[in-house]
Amino acid sequence: DELEDSLELPSGDFDVPLVIQDRAFNSNGTLRYTENVDEGFMGDTIVVNGTVSPRFAVKPALYRLRFLNASNAREYRLQLGAGEPMMQIGGDGGLLEAPVPRPTVPLGPAERVDVVVDFRRFSAGAQVELTNALGTGSTRAVMRFDVTGRRTDSGRLPSLLRPRESIPAPSQTRRWELMFSSSGTPEWQISGMSFDMNRIDARPALGTIERWQFVNTSHRMHPMHLHGVHYRVVQRSSGPVHPGDR
Repeated sequence: DELEDSLELPSGDFDVPLVIQDRAFNSNGTLRYTENVDEGFMGDTIVVNGTVSPRFAVKPALYRLRFLNASNAREYRLQLGAGEPMMQIGGDGGLLEAPVPRPTVPLGPAERVDVVVDFRRFSAGAQVELTNALGTGSTRAVMRFDVTGRRTDSGRLPSLLRPRESIPAPSQTRRWELMFSSSGTPEWQISGMSFDMNRIDARPALGTIERWQFVNTSHRMHPMHLHGVHYRVVQRSSGPVHPGDR
C-alpha cells in the first residue's frame, strides 16, 4: 500500500511473511500428492515457509506477520496462544481503515491477512503457540514463537491506517453463481459457463460502480476475488460483515 511508509509499521526483521501449507510426505521425505478433484488435496502435516513445526525466535517487540494460506483446499482459523489478540491491519485489498482485534484469524485457500502482534506482553523465555482451531491431530499445531532478548522499539500500530473511500451508488447489479461441475471433466463454472479466454461475460462502463452478488452453490469453500480489482463487501448471507473482511 502506498501509505505504508508513512505509518511507521514494523519493518525489516520485524516484518515477516508466513506461508502456511498442508503437505503429505513419503517415508523417504518426498512429497506425496493424492489428487481429489472433488474435495481438493488435504495433507496431514502443516509446514510454514517450507518447514515442519518451525520455531521462530522473536524479541519483546511489535511484529507484522503476513499470513498467506498457500494450501490447496484447507481452511485455517489461526489462534495465538490462548486467544491472544492479533491486530489485523490488512487483507487481500490492502490496508484496512483501522486495526481490528481478532482472537482468531480465518484464512481461506489463497487468502492473505496481515496482522500486528505485540510480543512485548510476554516475558523473555515465553513460548507462544500458533495453532489452527479447525485442525485436528497433526494439522492443529502451526508454529511456535520463542520470546527472547530485550524489549525493542520496532515500529508502532497507528489507530488509523487508510481513509475510507466514498463510493457512489451502483449503476447496475449482477449475480454470479459459482458451481462445480462433475460431469465430464470436473471444473469450476460461473453461472453455468466454463472459463473461456475469448468470451466476455460483462462489459461494465469505465468509471462506474456496480454491485455484484456472488453465490456459491457448490459444496466447497471458495474465497471470492476479482483479479486486479478491489471491492467493498457490503452484505453476507452469514450475518454482518466483519470489519476485517470489508
